[in-house]
Amino acid sequence: MNAGEKPNLIVVSCREPYVHKRTSRGVVCERPAGGLVTALEPAMQRLGGLWIAWGDGSADRDFVDAEDKLWVPPEAPAYQLRRIWLTQEEREMFYLGFANQYLWPLCHMFIDALRFKRVFWQGYKAVNEKFATAVLEEAGGAPAAVWIQDYHFACAPHVIKSARPDLPVSLFWHIPWPPWDIFRFCSQKTELLECLLACDLIGFHLDRYCENFVACARECLGANVGDDGFEVEYRGQCTAVKSFPIEIDSQLFQKLAASQKTENSMQRLERKYSLAGRKVGLGVDRLDYTKGIPEKLRALDVFFTRYPQFIEKFVFIQVLAPSRSKIQAYRVLTERVLQKVEELNIRFGTNEWKPVVCINSSLDRENLVPLYRMADLMLITPVQDGMNLVAKEYVASQIDEKGVLLLSEFAGAHEEMKHSITINPYDSEGVADAIRRALEMPEAERKKRIRASRDFVSKHDANTWLDSVMGELASLADLSKHAFR
Repeated sequence: MNAGEKPNLIVVSCREPYVHKRTSRGVVCERPAGGLVTALEPAMQRLGGLWIAWGDGSADRDFVDAEDKLWVPPEAPAYQLRRIWLTQEEREMFYLGFANQYLWPLCHMFIDALRFKRVFWQGYKAVNEKFATAVLEEAGGAPAAVWIQDYHFACAPHVIKSARPDLPVSLFWHIPWPPWDIFRFCSQKTELLECLLACDLIGFHLDRYCENFVACARECLGANVGDDGFEVEYRGQCTAVKSFPIEIDSQLFQKLAASQKTENSMQRLERKYSLAGRKVGLGVDRLDYTKGIPEKLRALDVFFTRYPQFIEKFVFIQVLAPSRSKIQAYRVLTERVLQKVEELNIRFGTNEWKPVVCINSSLDRENLVPLYRMADLMLITPVQDGMNLVAKEYVASQIDEKGVLLLSEFAGAHEEMKHSITINPYDSEGVADAIRRALEMPEAERKKRIRASRDFVSKHDANTWLDSVMGELASLADLSKHAFR
C-alpha cells in the first residue's frame, strides 16, 4: 500500500502490534507479548494494509503523523498502524469495565466474577463506535475487507455495516463462546448478538464454540440456522460461523531455539537457578483466574508430598506475567499465588534448593525460548482457555526432543495436541501422578510424543491459519487472495 492509497485490508484490535515507551534508557519500541499480536503481526507484514489499535504507550503520540498513523515495523515498514487515543474514563469503562469484568468472565464461565454497571456498557459501546468510525474513515468509499479482533469490539460490526452495508466485515473471537445456559446470564445478550450478526463472518478457535454461538443466536433471537449448522440468517443478513484454530510461526521458534543466543541463555539460567543435574518443569501463564495457577500449585504440593524422591532433584519454574492489576479479582489472585509459592518453598525447600522458582514478570519470546527448550516438562493447567499458544510454542522450541507436554483438557489446544498427556487441573492427585509419569517416561516414548506434536505445529503454522482466514475474507470481498497485498 502506497501513501494516499486506501487499504484493501483493515485490521482492528485493542492491543497494538508496536508500542513506544519511555524508559530509563530512553524511548524504546516494543512488540507486546501475547497470542493475538504474535499471530497477526507477521500476517500484516506479509499482506500489508492498515491496523487500527489503542495507542497506550507512554511515548506513542510522539511517533505518529497528523493522522495518528505510522509505518511499521520500524526496521522494515510493511503496513500502517493507526493509533486510537482513549481517555482514562474510556479505559476504565470499556477495557477494565465491560470487556474484562463482564465479557471475559462470562465467556470463561466464571459467573461469580461478573461485575456489571450500566456505565461499563455505555462506555463499551462508545469506544466501539469510536473504532468503527475510524474504520469507515480509512475505508472511505473504496472496497476493503475489515477484520475485527476479539471480544473488545462486539458492537463495532453493527456500526460499520449500518454505514457501509457493502463492506465485508469479519470478526475473530479469540476466547471461548459459552453455552446458552451460561450466556443467558448476560443482560445485554440480545444487543450483543444482534451486533455480532451484522458480520459476514465470525471466526472461533473450535467447532464447539461455533456450535455454542449458533445455539445462542437461535435461542435468544430466533435466528434461522442453515442445514450445515454453521450459517445464521437474521433480519436478512447471513453470517457464516466457522472455526479457524489459531497457530504460531513454528519456524521462528525453531530458529530461535537453535540460536547461539539461546544456548548462552540456557547456560546462564542453569547457573542462576542451580539447575545442573536436576529435572526442570515449566509453567508460563498470565496472572489470570482462567489459567488454573492455584490448581497447578496445589498439584505440585501433592507431588512433592507423595513423591519425596524428587525433592532436590526437580525444579519447577513458573513465569507469571502481571495482568489487569487494577481489577480487584486479579490483585487477590496475585497475592494468593505468591503466598502459595512461598509456602511450597518453605515447606519443601532446603538450603541448597527450592522447589518453585517464580519469575514474576512478562518475558518476550527471546527470553521464553531458552526456558521452553531446557524444560523437561511443560505444565499447562487452564480451567478454561480459548486456545493457549504457549503449548504450541513449547513444542516448536523442543529441538532436543526431550520434553513432555502436560495439557489441560480445558484448553482449546488440547483438541490439536493429541500426543500430550491429558490432565484435569481440578484433579490435584491426577496432575501430580502425570508429573511423575512425565519425569519417569522412557526416552523413546518422550521422543515419539514430542516429534508427533512438532510435526503437527510445523504443518499447521501461522501461514496455514492465515491462508484459511484470508480465503474466507477474499471470497466475502469478491476479491482474489492477491488483492490483500
